[in-house]
Amino acid sequence: MKFGTEIVLLSLFAFAALVAAGFGVDEPFRRHMWVLFFAVAGFTAILLRNTEFKPTVPIDPAAYMDGPIRYGAIATVFWGVVGMLVGVVIALQLAYPDLNIQPWFNFGRLRPLHTSGVVFAFGGNALICTSLYVVQRTCRARLFGGDLGWFVFWGYQLFIVMAATGYLLGITESREYAEPEWYVDLWLTIVWVAYLILFLGTILKRKEPHIYVANWFYLSFIVTIAMLHVVNNLSMPA
Repeated sequence: MKFGTEIVLLSLFAFAALVAAGFGVDEPFRRHMWVLFFAVAGFTAILLRNTEFKPTVPIDPAAYMDGPIRYGAIATVFWGVVGMLVGVVIALQLAYPDLNIQPWFNFGRLRPLHTSGVVFAFGGNALICTSLYVVQRTCRARLFGGDLGWFVFWGYQLFIVMAATGYLLGITESREYAEPEWYVDLWLTIVWVAYLILFLGTILKRKEPHIYVANWFYLSFIVTIAMLHVVNNLSMPA
């Protein structure tokens, strides 16, 4: 796989996070920007390991793009284990209060990590990767947008990492299922719009004359989550 442009963009993104960490006004924001820097640097290292510096082999337009789906299946299992394990920990904290470790691992910070981890990390990855599998097979078309599928996958993982670390660091908006701070919300909006373009573009380029009902359900899920996210997070950054 060749990810030359993506690696350059990620490097610039990591540099921007480093600048924000150095010149941020408040200490919690600076700490979160350090998390972002190391997360993006890690994603860049992963891409470098999967990059082949040799002439590009033409891609068969009829071949399905299953890379993001395979990674999505792995991420679904991983986040499911993490989210449910945190659920066990907070259940034990209710029975044994001494397990509340201040300040990062107390019940107040772990509970939203559990709920969001199961709903958004586990459930979100499951829905995204299955939707990308189904839309290709039912449309008999490769995913639209070239590497846009990879951007959606990795961009969503970055959202999960930033949201989860924000919970543990106490950097949240303190609203149920809308805890991530404004800059994390903006990033999710970008990723979700890319996901909508990816899904709709694949349907529009389909070779199958019919649009299977499963795709309408997935499309309604994408639009509904977008509306919920935007309306539930309407606020001015302070």
